[in-house]
Amino acid sequence: MNESGINSILAADFGSVNTRAMLIEQVDGEYRLVGQGIGRTTMGRSTEDAYQGLAAILRKMSESTGRRFFDEAGQLIRPEQSDRVGVDYFLTTTSAGQPLRAVLVGLYPQVSIAAARRAIAPFYIDAVAEVHLEDGLGAKGRLNRIIHSRPQLIFITGGTDGGARAVLLEMLALTREAVLLMPQSNRPTVLYAGNSSLAISAREMLSQQVEVLIAPNIRQGDGEALDPVQSVLTGNFDNVKRHSKSFQRIASMSDSGLTPTARGVETLTAFFARSLDKGVLTIDCGSARTMLSLARQGTVQTVVQNDLGLGHSAAAALELIGDEEIARWLPFHPRKGELAQYTLNKGLRSSSAPLDMRERYIEYALLRAAIRQMKPELGQLDGAQIGLVLLAGATLTGSGIGALDMLLLADALEFEGVVEVKSDRFGVLPTLGTLASVAPKAVIQLIIGNALEHVGSLVRVSGRAAAGETAVKVKAMREKGETIEREVLAGDVWHLPAPAASAIDLRMQTRRGLSIGGKRRLRLQARGGRGGALIDARLDAQAGSKTMTERAVNMLRWYAAVTGQEGPVAIPESWLEGVDA
Repeated sequence: MNESGINSILAADFGSVNTRAMLIEQVDGEYRLVGQGIGRTTMGRSTEDAYQGLAAILRKMSESTGRRFFDEAGQLIRPEQSDRVGVDYFLTTTSAGQPLRAVLVGLYPQVSIAAARRAIAPFYIDAVAEVHLEDGLGAKGRLNRIIHSRPQLIFITGGTDGGARAVLLEMLALTREAVLLMPQSNRPTVLYAGNSSLAISAREMLSQQVEVLIAPNIRQGDGEALDPVQSVLTGNFDNVKRHSKSFQRIASMSDSGLTPTARGVETLTAFFARSLDKGVLTIDCGSARTMLSLARQGTVQTVVQNDLGLGHSAAAALELIGDEEIARWLPFHPRKGELAQYTLNKGLRSSSAPLDMRERYIEYALLRAAIRQMKPELGQLDGAQIGLVLLAGATLTGSGIGALDMLLLADALEFEGVVEVKSDRFGVLPTLGTLASVAPKAVIQLIIGNALEHVGSLVRVSGRAAAGETAVKVKAMREKGETIEREVLAGDVWHLPAPAASAIDLRMQTRRGLSIGGKRRLRLQARGGRGGALIDARLDAQAGSKTMTERAVNMLRWYAAVTGQEGPVAIPESWLEGVDA
């Protein structure tokens, strides 16, 4: 559909817990987010139909927006008709459901297997096994590995176009033997993206037994070409979802097809990086999984951990991360079994809010630890490489306190320098990313407009200094001429509020031995937002706390600083009790 013919867009994102719907319209010639709603995802229930939850949301949105979405038969009306009836385009994304099980087959783990992992990252695919020339298994061991992994997808890569053929033909023959030994009703789809000269051979060898998808070689010269194979994976994702009972009705109405939420987020991350000409990092912590997507220098790298979430997967996250790593972010000794009980309860009631400050600290600790668990896969991160961080997921965007969101981000990433922070409080990132190929003008206008919330600027001081020494001198000049001067001490944070649509001129100078992104002097024009500006000079105070009392005092003091709490910090006596209390 031509963008000029799209005046109204309905977007729906189906998550593991919640379904979000958004109405985008042209208002005075510009696209704006004019309505949105959220409700429980109706999957895994008696209905097993995601449509039911969406229909309930749209009925409420009809009341608030005055637009009718469905006809008498419950079908979405398209295109838009007179008197605000129907919409021109219906876009659907989803992260709900179990990840696809895949076996990666290639030549070398550092090359073809690594490229395959990067390609599948935003498609909720678990690489449950790998088969390659360095696996040490031999033909029989490889055969058993493929069969016993019970894959739904076998992804074959390897070789350069015009390169060696014999070894890759052996891998194709091995795959053929493995699928012949599987029950016909449970045979996987095979995706081939290796040496293009063997694409016809792959189809001839396997198409009698399984569905075969062919993509251009993922290896192109000394580099990679992920987009072509990811286009094929997008089509496969849609095919799998539209044949599931839960999404059949939604798929029949969708214009975009069912696309992965993470793929939309990854696309928008890359879109931002190209538009701003600087590195962009997106962090999305959901109920079932956590995603990091980093775009810089013309490349995008995405990591999705399907069993690392803050709700449905909280217990699995605890098992993966470990009690000790989570406890280091708590201002108290967790009682025996307390973390396990908390994560179990979150799995059962994933949308529930923390009952008290103790549970809130556990939730924030799990958030920090989950992001830190995945961070090494992206390599070194600092403010010189990343200019913008996009936050998604209820824990990171739903606190209502922008400075707190930035404090948690600082703990999770431990980068150096300055970053701008935006929040996706409406859950529009996957919609905007998926919409970019259909209506790029709409995406740009929504970004400039009201779709994303500007949180603020996060400034991190790095180096070593004794607690209580002046770490950085700050001179802040507001637009109306007000000047604020502050000395931020080592071990402290300072939150400077700044209303949205305003700006602050910050001039900062660190003490000797400290820096901000490698600079002792820095001038920054900070945009106002919910979080204003946050100067983080805590340095190694967290790791350097020698007693639980010292850690608790520090953490509660930092929390008070970013939430605007005044008066002395009170520590509940129970927080300082022993491990077995």
